[in-house]
Amino acid sequence: MSDAVTENVTVPGRNGLHMVPCSLIAQRASKFSSQITISKGATNADARNIFELLGLGAGEGTVLTCQANGEDAAAAIADLVDLFESGFEGHAHRGSS
Repeated sequence: MSDAVTENVTVPGRNGLHMVPCSLIAQRASKFSSQITISKGATNADARNIFELLGLGAGEGTVLTCQANGEDAAAAIADLVDLFESGFEGHAHRGSS
C-alpha cells in the first residue's frame, strides 16, 4: 500500500501559473513514479499535464494542494514545494526586464 503525501503551496509571481511554470512542474513531476495531483479547490490537475495545470487558472497568491501517492511520494512533493518556493527562479529563462 502506498502512502499519500500532501502539502499546500502558494503560487508565486505576478503572472501566476502560465506556460513556463506549468512546463517546469510537469518536467519535475515526470521524474517520479508516484501519481501527483495539484488541486485548486475542487479542480484537480495531473502534475504531468501542462494543459490541465494551465486549466487551474491559478494566479499569484493562489494556494494549491499538491498530493502524491506512491513509493517516492515524499520526494516528489518536496521537489515540487522547492520549485514553488524558489519562485521558479533559476529554472526558467532569465529575463533582464
